[in-house]
Amino acid sequence: MKTGDAVMITCDGRCVSGEIVLASDNAVSLMLRFEAMLHGHVGLMPVLRDPGGIYRTLIGDHPVFIEPRPERMQ
Repeated sequence: MKTGDAVMITCDGRCVSGEIVLASDNAVSLMLRFEAMLHGHVGLMPVLRDPGGIYRTLIGDHPVFIEPRPERMQ
């Protein structure tokens, strides 16, 4: 995953379309942008990937699942 990638973000059972607006070189840390409220985050959410490969919110350590957005939605 890299800056500019279109993604689907799933958090608290809700799935929304978004974009990676900032990514570290190794993709361990990401800043996600979306038009929704997810786990108390409005529009932006910083996440870190844990040793098990799951992204988690910086505030609350809540799991966030990120997948590439399907071509037909881009």
